[in-house]
Amino acid sequence: MKKINQLFAGPFRIWVLVLAMAAAFSCQSPKSHQVTSLTVEYLTNPLGVDVAQPRFSWKIDSRERDVVQVAYRIIVGESEKAVRQETGDAWDSGVVSSGESVNIDWEGNALKSNTRYFWRVGVWVNDHDAVWSEPAFFHTGLLAENDWQAQWITTAAEIVDASPLLRKEFVAEKRVKEAYAYVTAAGFYELYLNGQKVGDHVLDPGVTDYRETILYSVYDVTEFLEKGTNTVGAMLGNGAWNLRRTPDRYSWGQGDGSLGNPCLIMQLMVTYADGSQSVVVSDDSWKTGEGPITFNNLYGGEDYDANKEPAGWSENGFDDPAWQPVTIAREPGGKLKSQLTPPIKVTETIVPVAQTNPEPGVFLFDLGQNIAGWWKMEIEGTPGMTVRIRGSETLNDSLFSKPLEEGDKMSTKHRYHAQTWTDYTLKGDGLKVYEPRFFYTGMRYIEVATSDNSTPTQLKITGRVVRSANPRNSRFESSDSLLNRIYRAGVWSQMGNMQSYPTDCPHREKGAYNGDGQVIAETSMHDFEMAPFYTKWLNDMRDSQQDNGRIPNTSPVLVGGMGGGVAWGSAYVLIPYWMKHYYGDTRIVEDHYPTMKRYLAYLKALGSLDDDPSEPWIIDNFDGYWYSLGEWCAPAQSDCPVHAVVNTFYYYYNNRLLSEIAGTLGHTGDQTYYAAQADTIREHFNRRFFDPETGLYGTQETYQTYQLLALVGDMVPAGYREKVFQTIVDDIRARGNHLNTGIIGTKYLWPVLVQGGENELAYRVATQTTWPSFGYWIENGATTLLEEWSGKNSHNHQMFGSITEYFFKYLAGIQSPMEGTSAGYKDIRIEPHVPAGLDHARASVGTVAGEVVSDWQKDAGSFTHQVTLPANTRGTVLLPVEGDREFALYEGGVKLWENNQPAGNVQGIGSVIPTSGGLAVAIGSGSYAFRIEYK
Repeated sequence: MKKINQLFAGPFRIWVLVLAMAAAFSCQSPKSHQVTSLTVEYLTNPLGVDVAQPRFSWKIDSRERDVVQVAYRIIVGESEKAVRQETGDAWDSGVVSSGESVNIDWEGNALKSNTRYFWRVGVWVNDHDAVWSEPAFFHTGLLAENDWQAQWITTAAEIVDASPLLRKEFVAEKRVKEAYAYVTAAGFYELYLNGQKVGDHVLDPGVTDYRETILYSVYDVTEFLEKGTNTVGAMLGNGAWNLRRTPDRYSWGQGDGSLGNPCLIMQLMVTYADGSQSVVVSDDSWKTGEGPITFNNLYGGEDYDANKEPAGWSENGFDDPAWQPVTIAREPGGKLKSQLTPPIKVTETIVPVAQTNPEPGVFLFDLGQNIAGWWKMEIEGTPGMTVRIRGSETLNDSLFSKPLEEGDKMSTKHRYHAQTWTDYTLKGDGLKVYEPRFFYTGMRYIEVATSDNSTPTQLKITGRVVRSANPRNSRFESSDSLLNRIYRAGVWSQMGNMQSYPTDCPHREKGAYNGDGQVIAETSMHDFEMAPFYTKWLNDMRDSQQDNGRIPNTSPVLVGGMGGGVAWGSAYVLIPYWMKHYYGDTRIVEDHYPTMKRYLAYLKALGSLDDDPSEPWIIDNFDGYWYSLGEWCAPAQSDCPVHAVVNTFYYYYNNRLLSEIAGTLGHTGDQTYYAAQADTIREHFNRRFFDPETGLYGTQETYQTYQLLALVGDMVPAGYREKVFQTIVDDIRARGNHLNTGIIGTKYLWPVLVQGGENELAYRVATQTTWPSFGYWIENGATTLLEEWSGKNSHNHQMFGSITEYFFKYLAGIQSPMEGTSAGYKDIRIEPHVPAGLDHARASVGTVAGEVVSDWQKDAGSFTHQVTLPANTRGTVLLPVEGDREFALYEGGVKLWENNQPAGNVQGIGSVIPTSGGLAVAIGSGSYAFRIEYK
């Protein structure tokens, strides 16, 4: 653990000492501080923790400034009462002199399976007594393989399309104190107890390579059980386990992708009031029968026949003589692990903004927003009538979406819309509510068509947003409505592609493309709480790694497979690196370090396999086009034709980052080795691709992406950086202030422009409304981000969403510097770059330390800036000043600076220093109201 006098080493140590001295004389009350947001493995009160040494985190809420944690004490025990009394029988850390509050490793006794532990933390801030949190809890999973007594079960008959039902009655002999269900499936499942669905998960479990890993969920089912007879039931879906081609229904390239019948494993652990226990397991005593879902396919949709609903099938006393015994299934092969990531849920309901009846028996609904999910239908109609429900992103086979009008018809130009549907057959016994269970799609418009062209007695449609329930972290708004709409579209695209892994799109492929995922990852870390989600996805990448070290272009390999380029596989190095930075998570890089090294060894081997073996440090085309992709989805795919530039850049960048990771982990030999490799690759990269006469990389034409990558990687030879930068500026201007980048170059375009001093140009490109631009999409009706600049194909791809990093990092100016002691937002830099055309911007980012807010507004005579830093952090605010105008700086009405010198002191502010563009103000945590008044 760090000592108190080591907490603030780094470039800010001088002014931090000033802050600490000021805090010593403050009159803050400990009651003004609260310890909140307790998490274990980033999750609040998680069930199923199966990590041997889980990590504990908390935040400090305070109304005061300069709040610095100097020590903590964690207490963990099986009794909530004892923990409240500061006694823990599992772990008492003692008072630890440390400012750390994120990912504190467990150092207590070995955890027990299926056990609830309570915990709380006491925190000492500044010179005050401890402030204690309220107790939180975590419940452990089944920690050893032999804790599982259940067996995998399925139907004896082959399952092709339908969704079978499973059930078992059992007796709880005594009054139940608590009960937990441990359950998963190869495929999807829904669990029922005594007629009620258990939990709010959907499309569970999250998709993995089932042959390597299967994720189980844990539910507290105490309230479902009664003394006496109880019934447990399950419904199985095919999911990604049993993917088959079906005539006339959409599928994506999987052929007959079945790995077998979907199967279930379930273990119910019951503890009675007297302390005794019993276990109910899935085994050959269960029975199975047909259900109302007659077809389910992750891509093609789901059919439901209400006439086949077996009433009361998951309740006591169900008459099931036609049901057959289950069979013990072949084990899928993967290791059972707890699903320690937010599950997929229905997170929002969208009410249509318009409805039409374009022809008899056809009803069209406009949600007004492109979403990923499904429909919820409330319907009453004729017995035996079938209604077909399907979704689409566009109308009338047009290129873009638009508000629904009379005469519009559903688009059928894409197979993934035309051949994906739900057929629902009515029983005719009153109003029924239906929504799918085992598939999802992407859509803005929903069509309902009746089989007999009649009008249902009642019909109501809503859209259901379905995604991994990663909590939202950010907000952005500005005086520019176009920027606001781009941000909103970016958030919706991210939500639509969070489906237990980051997908490319929610309808056509639903693939975990690593390249798409890595270019959006930093953006997602700003916009959502992503640590558990990315932890799961990195495990998918490790599971998918081939024997030669290659990381496939999709992980898990549901679609796509072994193709991609180095930009795709590099997700396996980049995302752990960013998690280390944004979350202060060193365990993630330590855990994956050996397999990251294997991946870099694979890249090194490619050098001797490419088109020019005399250049072993250049990764050229290898194994064909689809295995060596470079830039992707530039305005014309012929733009950026030299894939070796992109591949070799990422080869270099991976070595550079892994060198830094090795240093963090104390592997000094590896640190030196990878740094030397990076230097060698850079030398050969410039020798092969750089023309010092033109300042261009790759070809004698300007390709913005190539120039951007050379600058981002600091690969440009000494003395040429400005020349290379100017080629980008000149090309953008020659194109009428338009970009010419795909998903890779777009990520780096705005950082390079702003850091190079072209803030105004960056803003013009961001707010451009003609092709190719984000504004072109938005002005043409897009509510999510598109796959291609032209507008064709998918209307919900998140891979271009990196533009909103510009909004947060540069327009609002919220940054956590990559160097120094800033990991986990310990140091925060607020440096807004204010373009002439923007009058206001406000952004908030939820970090592992708490919420950071930057809110500025300008007018002719002043610039105001509201800033909030969470407790236990510090930062520097760089306030921009216009030219040589005379001004005074105020904070909360107190004058701090005038006539180029300090004019006063305010608690929380350590120093005010003039810079080339304004003033740098060193601050402690808390809220500040700065105002520059021009004379």
